[in-house]
Amino acid sequence: MSSARLNDFKRSASSGQFFERSLEPSLERRPKFDWVALHKSHVERLAKAWDVQLEEVGLETLVIHSGQASLKYSMDDQHWPFVATPHFLHWLPLHGQRALLVVKAGQVPKLYIEKHDSFWDSPAALSQNWCRESFEIREVARLHDLRMTQTSAFIGDDIKLASKIGILPENCNTPEIVSRADFLRTLKSDFEVASIHVANETAARGHKAVKELFEDTDASEFDLHLAYLRATGQTEFGLPYGNIVALGSHCAVLHHVDYGRVSARRHESMLLDAGASCNGYASDVTRTWVKGHGSDVEIFQQMIRGVDAAQRKLVASVKVGALYEDLHNSAHYLLADVLSASGIINCSSEAAVNTGLTRVFFPHGLGHSLGLQVHDVGMKTKKPSGQNKFLRNTSEMTQGQVVTIEPGLYFIPSLLQEALASTHGSSIDKSQVERLSQFGGIRIEDDILATDAGAVNLSVSSPRI
Repeated sequence: MSSARLNDFKRSASSGQFFERSLEPSLERRPKFDWVALHKSHVERLAKAWDVQLEEVGLETLVIHSGQASLKYSMDDQHWPFVATPHFLHWLPLHGQRALLVVKAGQVPKLYIEKHDSFWDSPAALSQNWCRESFEIREVARLHDLRMTQTSAFIGDDIKLASKIGILPENCNTPEIVSRADFLRTLKSDFEVASIHVANETAARGHKAVKELFEDTDASEFDLHLAYLRATGQTEFGLPYGNIVALGSHCAVLHHVDYGRVSARRHESMLLDAGASCNGYASDVTRTWVKGHGSDVEIFQQMIRGVDAAQRKLVASVKVGALYEDLHNSAHYLLADVLSASGIINCSSEAAVNTGLTRVFFPHGLGHSLGLQVHDVGMKTKKPSGQNKFLRNTSEMTQGQVVTIEPGLYFIPSLLQEALASTHGSSIDKSQVERLSQFGGIRIEDDILATDAGAVNLSVSSPRI
């Protein structure tokens, strides 16, 4: 039955019909938002904020370039897929290379779009008509013919363009301006939260489809990846980040993107870290599942439940005023309990944390800020403590921040080998580790909005254990 189902998948994927019947009802349940009102309020909020920011730094105008494509290699003529400047996308979801946004205090923001006259590619389009409600839009022959005052600040990679339109070099990408822009991106508007919510709903369709295919077939990592793309209606280039689709021991590779083409064994674990995009905003969701029978499968399933319970407690702890690094430190104690309950360590939770044993199994940070970039900006406000060197968020939680909460436990050979040879190696049950290493590891991740009323989980639609 498994082989037949897998063959059906491959035939359906090639014909473009797979998951069509399950996708259509999901789209009907997509939340309905008044995007015109949400986006208009979002832009007005940003404009008011920049009125204050520009006055404080003694400048008159903020100019943001939409971005430019980068060569893959200096001796080649091919470019990487274009990615718009995130600070430009903060104002509107226009993914084109030839646009300038000009924000001047007390005025409606102006959007200059260069006339497209190339037959090599298609022009970027304002497909969302609601964007037109918030800007004064002008088409120009060439952006570099525009002229800005010397009291203008510039954000963008094309410094040559900035110079041509009259912006001083010392006003380009200055740390003071960029840090202010980054800070404003940490406080999500209703438009931004709605976009991340829809991105999560899209990702949930993919997670459900992949979970079903994993449980019912011997699909390879590559097959599962294609199923995710089909179910979410995304292309490789449209993903907010490369999908992590891992089976078995590959689940111990934190960023496993080298998908295996060989069909999986029947008794297998799976880790799926995959998101989606809406209006330029990302979702970032991870789930871990196991199938099969036997004592090893049962123990690993128990570990998944333990990590799931720990993750739920950490999510509940997200509140205004909480220090994110404190949440990360709490995660180590919760995960130490899971390791002890699973027979992997034979010391107390306190000893496991204090001696660094938990970092052998949980080497990365608890999560990060989320928004226009998957690892978004503005929330690493200070250096983390020495033991938390990979932590990307050290902020105090504030109303409107969106973060990921993603604890994990992994059997990483290099870290285990070093730990077993250390003075604390006797606290690890080597035989239990050897039995469970076939499953690779566990990570469970949700996207969380901090509010005065507590945490709001934006990823609830994705299936858990």
